Amino acid sequence: MTERTVARVVRRFARGMPPANGSAAVLWGLPTLAGWPPEVQSLPERTRGGRSTPGIRKHALGLDTRDIAVVNGLLVTSVERTVVDLAATLDLKSAVAMADRSIAVDRRGRILPLTTRARLLETWEGLLPFRGSVRARAVIDFSSTLSGSPNVSGSRVNVALNGFPEPVLQHPFVVEGKTVFTDFYWIDENSVGEADGKGKYFDPVLRGDRTTAEVFCDEKRRDGGVRHQVHAFTRWDFPVGMSQSRLRTRLLQLGLPFGRPRLQFR
Repeated sequence: MTERTVARVVRRFARGMPPANGSAAVLWGLPTLAGWPPEVQSLPERTRGGRSTPGIRKHALGLDTRDIAVVNGLLVTSVERTVVDLAATLDLKSAVAMADRSIAVDRRGRILPLTTRARLLETWEGLLPFRGSVRARAVIDFSSTLSGSPNVSGSRVNVALNGFPEPVLQHPFVVEGKTVFTDFYWIDENSVGEADGKGKYFDPVLRGDRTTAEVFCDEKRRDGGVRHQVHAFTRWDFPVGMSQSRLRTRLLQLGLPFGRPRLQFR
């Protein structure tokens, strides 16, 4: 998502229906792993309806005034309504990445949660019955406050679909007197997996006052310290994390057992 995309949405909806679905997600800063559709999307009020026009897609589910919020001075569907709507329709990894981000709790307070799982469930219940409700509920139930990035979220989905044991997220280790946290830790196997991303190296919010080179050196020391404390350690990049088959191969090399998929919905 870019500021240009957000500005285009704001201009288009200055006098129209509140942005919804992917357009609302852009305004809320929610991630996607597959890209947003080119149309600006909206939900009309339940009593108004309306047909789609070129460049604007109206969704027929309808909008309750309780599902409206304000972002940067613009009326938009609430973050809860946005997440629930997209959890019912998006690809599974993108849906989980959005749900994870909406409730994420950052240990250092750099990024604040947008909502809670309880509020997502309340919104979900208020919309029943609706198409995709079972899928949306599965996404909400699977969401975690401890997922640190879209790569972690997408990887979590593929770990579950492959039937590997459920990992502990953000497990602490002490390295050189400092507490560090790993993306994935399997207790019974004493093994660690790290979903590597570029954000920690280039995002100024995540990098803090360190240079990219300093972050890279810190990561090497951190990895070395963790490796000495566990049976096995592996790190994967975004393309591997998003591929169910490639991540399966990587985690089998780590020595993890696997069974039936843990993430299922009708």
